[in-house]
Amino acid sequence: MSTSSESTRPATPSSPPAPQRARAVASTHPLVARAADNALLLRRIVLLLGVSVVLGGLSGLVWNASTRLPTYTIASDGSASITERGLAGVFSSDAGYCLTGLVAGLLLGLVTWWWFGRRGALVVPLAAVSALLASLVCWWIGVLVGPDGFAVRISGARAGDVVPIDLALRSWTPVLVWPFAALLPVLVMSLLGWDAAERRARSSRPVAPAEVTAPRDGSQVTDRDH
Repeated sequence: MSTSSESTRPATPSSPPAPQRARAVASTHPLVARAADNALLLRRIVLLLGVSVVLGGLSGLVWNASTRLPTYTIASDGSASITERGLAGVFSSDAGYCLTGLVAGLLLGLVTWWWFGRRGALVVPLAAVSALLASLVCWWIGVLVGPDGFAVRISGARAGDVVPIDLALRSWTPVLVWPFAALLPVLVMSLLGWDAAERRARSSRPVAPAEVTAPRDGSQVTDRDH
């Protein structure tokens, strides 16, 4: 009876897939890893600016729809008059713009912190710039879709017509509300993160052994052999 012996070779490990090999190469080369990190940062910055433009456009529509503009009434002799309540509401567009910017700025601040909170001080200018961009887009869209050309409209109005004033900002101060609102959540989250890190550092700090203090009566502490 004859027996046949088969030669066995140790199994060679299969090569990892291409994506895993690429990640392994990127992890072993600092320059490649830094380039990938910079590309990710650039994509997120572009995405943040896009979100700011979209949010600013939507805020402009909300600003136009929520602002109640005062109106002038055309009399039979062609003169235009406005009530005292209407005069008080001339700055209602500024108030609506500030309120819209407060909400939009807080949202942008939270999004900026979510994407760039671990980038250090970079999160601060990104939050301010994104909110400022959104405020300018909101201003442009609101004026674009809102009533404008008040002089032309009131000159062509007839007796009994009610002509609203233009949707516009009377000062630059409401624009600054947007970046300040965006920096508010960044400041709060930074303080909370710093407090949590300080607590972890205190809990992980080794406890120093208790020091033996000499008695106040001047007597010396001696060790006794048992």
